[in-house]
Amino acid sequence: MKCHNDFETTAIRFSPRQAVSYSTFFLNVLTGRKPAAEARLLATDAGWRAFTRVQRRVPTRFRQVRVVTAKCPTRDTTEIVAMVENGNAHQAMTFTFRATRHGWRLDHCDLLHANRRHRPMHRL
Repeated sequence: MKCHNDFETTAIRFSPRQAVSYSTFFLNVLTGRKPAAEARLLATDAGWRAFTRVQRRVPTRFRQVRVVTAKCPTRDTTEIVAMVENGNAHQAMTFTFRATRHGWRLDHCDLLHANRRHRPMHRL
């Protein structure tokens, strides 16, 4: 008799809505409404590094944030696009979440610069 206790064979399917909820939490960290320390628990090491890079690139905190779309290209990946506004410009931001045994975790994120005239200045 064979018993499989590894994650791949007994994987629990998490709802992509949870990933959308987590992306909203990360957006609220950028607006200053939520503490960054709590967000760290919702990210992989690579995802946290990507998020802190985004935080450093933001000249001021965002005033408005909203999730625009969420897609699931694979069973274990959810990609989310959000719009962020700092008062002068709107920018798109991407989040990629990966399913782990603990639920969805941020694996990557980045700001997209569609309009170069409104590109934010980098923090030092």
